[in-house]
Amino acid sequence: MNKALPLVLILFSFSTLAMAQSRMVSGIVTDAEAGLPIPGVTVLVKGTNTGTVTDIDGNYQIEVFEGENTLVFRFVGLQPQEVNVGNRNKIDVVLSPEITALDEFVVTSYGDQTRREVTGAIASVKGEIFQDLPMQSFDRAMQGRVAGVQVTSGSGQPGGTLNVQIRGVGSINAGTQPLYIVDGVQVASGGLSGQGPQNALASINPNDIESIEVFKDAAAASIYGAQAANGVVLITTKRGKQGQTKVRVSAQEGLVQPLAFYDVMNSNQLASIKRQAYINAGLNPQDAENIFGSPSDTGLQNSDWLGELFRDGRMSVYDVSLSGGDAGTQFFISGSHTFHQGQIIMSDYTRTTGRMNLTHKVNDKFSINANLSLSRQMTSGSIDRGNFVNSPFVAGYVSRPNVPIYNEDGSFAEYPSEHLFGYNIVQGVRQELRKGISYQSVSNIQLNYKFLPWLGFTTFGGIDFSDNRDENNRPSTIPAFASYGGSSTFTDRRIVNSNANANFNVNKEFDEIHTVSGILGYEYKMETQENTSATGRGFPNPVLRYLQNAAQPFQVGGFYTEYIRSGFFGQAKYDYDDKYTFDLTVRRDGSSRFGTNTRWGNFGAVSAGWRISSERFMENALWVDNLRLRASYGVTGNSNIGNFESRTLVGSAGQYLGGGALRFVQLGNDQLTWEESVSLNFGVDGTFFNGRIIATVDVWRKDSRKLLFETQLPIDSGFGSITRNTGKVRNQGIDFDLQTTNIIYGKFRWTTAFNTSLFSNELLELYEGLDRLGNDLIVGKPIDFYYAYEYAGVNPANGAPMYYDENGEYTYLLSDDDQKYIGSALPWTYGGLSNTLSFGPVSLEVFFQYQYGNLAFNQDLYNMAQAGSIGQDNQTTDQLYFWRTPGQITNVPKPYEGGRIPGHSGYQQFSTKQISDGSYIRLKQITLNYNLPRTLLSKARIDEMNVFVQGLNLWTLTKYNGLDPEVNSIGDTYGTYPIARQVTAGINLTF
Repeated sequence: MNKALPLVLILFSFSTLAMAQSRMVSGIVTDAEAGLPIPGVTVLVKGTNTGTVTDIDGNYQIEVFEGENTLVFRFVGLQPQEVNVGNRNKIDVVLSPEITALDEFVVTSYGDQTRREVTGAIASVKGEIFQDLPMQSFDRAMQGRVAGVQVTSGSGQPGGTLNVQIRGVGSINAGTQPLYIVDGVQVASGGLSGQGPQNALASINPNDIESIEVFKDAAAASIYGAQAANGVVLITTKRGKQGQTKVRVSAQEGLVQPLAFYDVMNSNQLASIKRQAYINAGLNPQDAENIFGSPSDTGLQNSDWLGELFRDGRMSVYDVSLSGGDAGTQFFISGSHTFHQGQIIMSDYTRTTGRMNLTHKVNDKFSINANLSLSRQMTSGSIDRGNFVNSPFVAGYVSRPNVPIYNEDGSFAEYPSEHLFGYNIVQGVRQELRKGISYQSVSNIQLNYKFLPWLGFTTFGGIDFSDNRDENNRPSTIPAFASYGGSSTFTDRRIVNSNANANFNVNKEFDEIHTVSGILGYEYKMETQENTSATGRGFPNPVLRYLQNAAQPFQVGGFYTEYIRSGFFGQAKYDYDDKYTFDLTVRRDGSSRFGTNTRWGNFGAVSAGWRISSERFMENALWVDNLRLRASYGVTGNSNIGNFESRTLVGSAGQYLGGGALRFVQLGNDQLTWEESVSLNFGVDGTFFNGRIIATVDVWRKDSRKLLFETQLPIDSGFGSITRNTGKVRNQGIDFDLQTTNIIYGKFRWTTAFNTSLFSNELLELYEGLDRLGNDLIVGKPIDFYYAYEYAGVNPANGAPMYYDENGEYTYLLSDDDQKYIGSALPWTYGGLSNTLSFGPVSLEVFFQYQYGNLAFNQDLYNMAQAGSIGQDNQTTDQLYFWRTPGQITNVPKPYEGGRIPGHSGYQQFSTKQISDGSYIRLKQITLNYNLPRTLLSKARIDEMNVFVQGLNLWTLTKYNGLDPEVNSIGDTYGTYPIARQVTAGINLTF
């Protein structure tokens, strides 16, 4: 019996093996977009616990037993795939990106939601879209990529500020910029430095950003109540993930080039037109030749002022990051350095950033999030946007070409004192020091505690701290400053912007079809600003430029200001069976900026969503993946005015009887309260044909009422104006966003992203029943428009400029009544179009940005296009086509020294001669990228490596008569710093 037992066991084993035969199945898993192997893909035998993962080259090998016929391949961000094994021993798999637009997570105020749960109008821009673009601030990443958001450059200065408008312009005197929130910290926008347009938002390295969410309607933004009237922009930076530490290194170098120049006259051309101007005015032409030289003199000095001022600049961006962690602690650490030369000499921008984001799970109930960032920005800038003789964008064009820039010994030549105050602009730009250095930190800490699986508590504290020092040194070597021995001005500016909040949050599911969630909390915000400046004059040597070397303390100034805002907020959400969603948000805010009894305002919103695609009647619509309707209504607030607009203020009145004196400088209004924005929105979100088409449409209206309006007072009141709550502005429009996957064929893939906005702006009410306020505001018109004389061309008989009068008749002599409404400065549509083509490891992205329907006033032409008739300014070459003989058809009048023919109005008129179509379409970005094969990289232990070349602002189609329609689309444009063309090449490495 004992001898028989081993035999039985052996026979049983053989029978078991015969019943459960197995074989090895192997293969490689690759990416459908790039055609590259994918490491870390989970490969499972369906219905079992048997599994493996692909190695660094995408290879896998798995044992499959008889009867196990299906393998499942899964990887985060890619569509899972099930494959029938059959009799095959080798199975290669290609995984495509997972496109579930309504299932992706978006950051919404004090938590996260899937897009299918969102009932407000929220747009997202993922960080990978703008990663490695050579831009200094994240707000530029939204340009042309978010429907309903218009982004325009305030200046082409490296590191310069941008103007961001979400769904139109809703205020007249209060601020119109959105509320920016970085990882929960409410940050200030605008400029940090007075010596250049240094962007406060540029302290955040764009490569550190995970996503940008834009809240466009009240349902999305109302939980922020105050300051949400202009929309909210939420920036979420990257965080570490559990797993092996990943190191990413990127570097790029490139060139910066001017987009365009005005074509100005040489010395002989300027001498010719000025001589004719003197003759036409009955003056001695010899007087013109004494200043400008003889037109026939071939030896005239021809100075290239523009060639000395403009250049091809250099730019470089270096970035490194580490991320990883374990189950308890995750981290993201990064550092970057950016150097960007401007297109003008002595103009550059340098930024260095550092960041550390930590997430720590203390236990199952308690976790901590902490973000710490620090940046240093330095701007060396040229003055722009104004008629300043020390601006290269003004003096560089109008300086006389017959005046030398340098003496024979190489020193700077003295410019004639009767023109431009004797200012040699090349000397001025090279020797006048204009520098701003800013240190900024946007940091926070957040504590989270779970009392129950459905009940939590969060407390948060954040700070936006900036410290800036500006220096402006005007040495005595520049003749304009020599009389007082030169000057130096130092300005120190500190801004501390802090906010804290605490909230309880619930999320409970009942019976698998009812979900209730909500937030109840309190928030406190305080901002302080402190400014100190001092100017000294009379320096013994230009090298000694600090104040202790000044012979004369010339001027001292400074101020301190602060404001406080606090509020209570609550939000409740109900979802039924993933079909019907209802949201209610309420908030009550108080601000120290308003009157004693009117500081508090109530805000809120209601919204609902219906996921039609979950209904039974949609079961046969297999081409519909997700389809959802949204509707919302709400009220948000705006308090973006001066800190003391509601107060009666006194200021210094100099001396009285040997002592100091005070006088009233502002009349207060104790009834001043919140400006309100009432928003109505209807939206549709849809995904179709297995994610091949993703579309969003929103129809909206936003009425701004109780405007914070600076209204005029009678002269005998002793005050010029008082701020009141009055007036009403309406913005309304349609936002449309479309993403399509046009072709997937083997390794080839073509995708398109398009967005556009159609909108109108109208002033509905002024104050006290007025229907207009001078030529600045007219009920029924947009709040930003041009009211000017209409230029009628040149009279062919006598060469005089003509205009249309109020009756549409020709006139030479203008009156105020002849001015008329010309058109809006606001475009009625704007957006962007991006196409991405990829074949295996090679990809090409082409991105266009556009706006259409706005007029633009080119103030540069106010001096440079006057037919050589006014002063000594150089002129554009098109002025050479001036009227010469009777019967000649031209748009340029005859030159006439002094710029005014007797019995006629002067040549310099605000008219349609300087106004043109500001519409444009621009090739904003083109990027060519190549991913190196992982098989080549594995030996060097490199996970990923790609090289790229890209260009920004390469081509523009426009009818605008100036240099840059984008910079010049936000108002008057005298001497603006135009945007530059950029071409860079770079490399990315991941270890």
